[in-house]
Formats: sequence, structure tokens, C-alpha cells
Amino acid sequence: MRNRLIAVAALFACAVTAVAQEAQPAGAQSNYLIAKQGKAEVWAIDVDAHLAAMPAGDRAGFIDSPKRIQQLLGHLLLRRNLALEARESGLDKGPVVERELEQAVEVVLMRYRLEQLRKNIQVPDLEQLAKEKFLASRDAFKSSETVSIAHVLLDTKERTDQQAHDQLLAWKTEVASGKTTIEELAKVHSDDPGVPTNKGLYENTDVNSFVPEFAEAVRKLGKPGDLSEPVKTQFGYHLIQLRARTPGKAYAWDDVKDRLIAAESDAFIKKELADYVERIKNLPIEASEASVLPLRERYGKITAAPVAEKEAPAVEAVAVPSDGAK
Repeated sequence: MRNRLIAVAALFACAVTAVAQEAQPAGAQSNYLIAKQGKAEVWAIDVDAHLAAMPAGDRAGFIDSPKRIQQLLGHLLLRRNLALEARESGLDKGPVVERELEQAVEVVLMRYRLEQLRKNIQVPDLEQLAKEKFLASRDAFKSSETVSIAHVLLDTKERTDQQAHDQLLAWKTEVASGKTTIEELAKVHSDDPGVPTNKGLYENTDVNSFVPEFAEAVRKLGKPGDLSEPVKTQFGYHLIQLRARTPGKAYAWDDVKDRLIAAESDAFIKKELADYVERIKNLPIEASEASVLPLRERYGKITAAPVAEKEAPAVEAVAVPSDGAK
């Protein structure tokens, strides 16, 4: 049943795409009916609104999934059907509900206002600042060290830790004496699922891509041919041999210029936006003790131990991030 629904969603997504392409020229926005259920309808603009808070660069990847389309349409249709029932029952007429709806509108408008402010911030030329930081921290700007290693993995599903450890120690002696090689051992004994294709070899690999314990053992190997002690990781025990090591290469300014300037620009915009929000938060608040104190008993007197106090959510928590981040 589940697979059938996903398949239907996939066909539906293709149909929607075709309708959109026929209805409007490339790049144009169009609105059309997508789905109906009960009294509820979902239009393309509803999907636009639902995804509006998501960074623009993430939307295509998110919606390119039959399963997510199915879930999204189901969510929107259910929400709209229940909302229609609520209105028919007059539930939208109460003063508290009306004010809660207003507050929901304020959340959306606040997000759009913050995005408007962000787009209107004038960013100065930050190239010199970025270059000064680059020159002051040259060691931080270099490519990662890469290594070529061979290894044998013994997991502990059908053997004890001690058995795996002792077996690798015995094999280490055999490899060191030239009686065998890591590749020969890996081909016959390794529990690494990648062995059929890589024969136990990982070539020109970023050290940081290994799990921490494995990476630390690799860093301790001094020269090609050196063998590690048995190393325990989440996968089992490893015997590692270093084959080659390529130190990280220092980047030239031109290699990182665009990235560093963009980072400075992003930091500048975030600070300007945070300062703007802070100025609003620091405006004088007009409230009297007589108006505030009744809140403590507005919902009745405490009959149980109070829960831990929590701070009210900050405005910054809903600030629109820079493009490409969420």
C-alpha cells in the first residue's frame, strides 16, 4: 500500500511539473490546483507559502521526492480540512483565537521584515579585512593532509575483542617480516565491506575522513611501511599500514579570496541585523507594576510545584539566515 502511494505521488509530481511548464514560460510563477480532499483544496501557491521559510537553494532538493510530496500534500490537506471545520463551527470568532491568529501573522511578517532588512544592508568592501585575517593566520588556510593506507578489519561479531586484537598482532609480525602483505590478508580475512573493490587500500584520502580513532593511529605512523598496533573503532579492530603521506598544501590568497570575502560579508550582515534587532529590544518599555502583577494570578493560583522557568524565545531565533544556510 505504501509503495503504491509513493508511486502515485511520483506520477502526480510529474503531472504537476508538466502542467506548470505548459502554463507558464520557464522561470515564471504560476498558480494551479494541485489536490483536493473533502472540502479542502491545495494550490501551488500553498506549497510556495509552506516552503517560504526554507532557504531558496534548498527547496528544489526538498521537493524532488515523491515521498516528501505525498507527506506535504497530506499535511496541507489535513490542516485545511480541520481549519475549514473550525471556521464552520465558529471557532475563529473567539477573542483569544482571533488574537492568536494575529500573532501567527506577526511571526510571518517579522520573518519577511528581517529578510527585507538583510537584503537592504549595504556591505562595504571587505577584501582588505579578509586579506589581513588571512595573512595573520596562514596556518589555518591549507589543504588537508592526505594519505594512502592499507588495512585489515576484524569485527567482533563472532570473536572476542581479545581474539581480534591477538590475531592482528600475529599478522603484524608476519607483514613486518615480509611473509605476507596487508592486501593478501585483507582479501581473505578482512570484514571491511569495501575489500572486494579496494583490496583494503584507501588511496589519497583525507585523514579527517576517517573515524577519530583510526585517524589518530594513521597520524602516528611516521614513514611509508610503518604498521600500527591493533586499533579499536566502532567497526572492530584494524591493522593499518602507511603507504604514502602528502602534507597539506598552503593556499595562496587567490585560492581562498572569494570564500573569505563572502564569510566576512555574511558576518557583517549578521551583525548589522543583530544590532538592528537589539535596538528595537532596547526601546523603553512602558508598563506599570499594577498592570504586570495581575498576570501571576491570571490563570489561577499555583496548586503544584512550579516548573523550571524558561526564557521567552528571542527574536533572533526566527531571523532569516543568509542564503544557503538555515
